[in-house]
Amino acid sequence: MNEILNASKAIEEQIKEDRHNLHRKPEVGFDLKETAAYVKKRLGEMGIEAKACGGPIDEKFRADFVKAGFPDMAESTGLVATIGKGEPCILLRADMDALPMPEAVGLVDFASEHPGVAHTCGHDAHTAMLLGAAKLLKERESELQGTVKLMFQTGEECGCGSRFMVEHGLLENPKVDAAFAIHINTQQELGTVRYTAGITSSAMDTYMIKIKGKGGHSSMPQDCIDPLMISSQLYTALNLLVCREVDPRETAPLTVGKCGGGTAANVIPDTADLAVSFRTFNRDVRNHLVKRVPEMIDHTIRMWRGDYEMLDFHTPSTFTDENLCTELAPFVAEIVGSDKLAEAPCQPTTEDFGYVTEKVPGMFVLLGVGKEGAAPMHNPNMYIDESALAYGSAIHANVAMEWLKKNQK
Repeated sequence: MNEILNASKAIEEQIKEDRHNLHRKPEVGFDLKETAAYVKKRLGEMGIEAKACGGPIDEKFRADFVKAGFPDMAESTGLVATIGKGEPCILLRADMDALPMPEAVGLVDFASEHPGVAHTCGHDAHTAMLLGAAKLLKERESELQGTVKLMFQTGEECGCGSRFMVEHGLLENPKVDAAFAIHINTQQELGTVRYTAGITSSAMDTYMIKIKGKGGHSSMPQDCIDPLMISSQLYTALNLLVCREVDPRETAPLTVGKCGGGTAANVIPDTADLAVSFRTFNRDVRNHLVKRVPEMIDHTIRMWRGDYEMLDFHTPSTFTDENLCTELAPFVAEIVGSDKLAEAPCQPTTEDFGYVTEKVPGMFVLLGVGKEGAAPMHNPNMYIDESALAYGSAIHANVAMEWLKKNQK
């Protein structure tokens, strides 16, 4: 068995304990004070200094997220730490935020203590695995032939937590040359690893529209501007966009997930709400839709004399560098076995690691922690087989050590 995997299995109970402690105290969004404090404390116990990376959130952006239904978030409490020194530098990433949803009662004995908030996307496991890797790497710091940078990010579920960290200098001092991230998958066979060279996950673009009309009595529609009728027209127009302006060989699901307003059958309301999102893999298709969706929103609403306010949020695709995959795949296989490692089709979900892979070569992998047919991510019954966690820590550590050795400057 690989020496790094043996060492990781030796600290398996600590990795699990970290996950349990994080799982009990889930936080949503960017401002994860309790979570960040825990991670900083644990790194400090290993002799690793963690520094803030993210900072205050722009006032308009902060207000936009409140309007979108998120709690008020004053800052992004991301953390960055380094082990080793000199060039080259590889970044290892874990996300720390939870989801605003409950978990099933009685699922685990370390359940969330924050009502309506839970780690149902596995970010507690990601953070625990990277803490485990940090210990493994710190204990072997003298063997590192370069620098490992640890990225503990906030706001992945918001779609742009990594962007704040990149803007705050994540990829500099020292300059990052490559990046690696693991996401667990409960519907993937335990201990297997899957990756996709090229476009790995979809881009996601979201528009939240408040249509402003003029309310009144339903018997006098001529004196009103009906925002519900406008939303119906816009709903239809947007759903026709993909089938008429996107090559049928491309994938570009567009969903109007929220549409409605009003209080009674005989009242025309003042406002109506509509929220639309689309996911794309082809960058040209995305660029076309990013141009056309706002045009259709504007023209349709104004055609019927309405006005509107709109919030839009954008997350790019995550791109896995083919050359980096060729380099790193053997180091992953050393941990899980070559029979457990395979390429897979790109995933339709969206992952904000794309803000990192836009800047530096990156590799994103999925680690199986369950089996086919298990409860999926973002589900109250999502369950993790924790025997996979030591493998995740070992993958992080082995990838970092071996890549630095191979790319020594």
